[in-house]
Amino acid sequence: MIISMPRLVLWSMAGAACAPAGGAFDEAAREAIEASVDSATRGFHAAELAGDAERTIAYLAPDFYMYNNGVRSDYDSVVAGIRSSFGTLTHFESEWREVAIRALGPDAALVSLVFRDSLVPATGRPMRYTGPTTLIWERSAGAWRIVFADADHYPVTGDDAPGAVP
Repeated sequence: MIISMPRLVLWSMAGAACAPAGGAFDEAAREAIEASVDSATRGFHAAELAGDAERTIAYLAPDFYMYNNGVRSDYDSVVAGIRSSFGTLTHFESEWREVAIRALGPDAALVSLVFRDSLVPATGRPMRYTGPTTLIWERSAGAWRIVFADADHYPVTGDDAPGAVP
């Protein structure tokens, strides 16, 4: 990915905007936030793997939006997509690697990862994808919710995908 200077400036400003008043928070607070977001991220992934649409949707903030392969989708369209597709998969396996969590402030965190998915929809045509994903989590009313996601899907061929497709 090419990172332009304006994008770097925006990212650094976002990180600074999320920092607590009075400067950086201590290491113990950072570790606690990152552990809490790690737990939420694992719960979100488990809900997806279980094919539990409503539990997956519960991790999304009402103002959630995402870029999926460069196409922006809002909360309503993502929720509709989850509800319509989860029950149609005859096989779904997903491996998340290189998961990195960074606390941006007491109520915000960034998660980046690389996924590898193997799935078979009702059409019976196996599909395998890999790609980067970025999630921005925000804590509101004591619960972590995803407010933004970005994912790119690249086809995987051969033995590179997780598991064997039935």
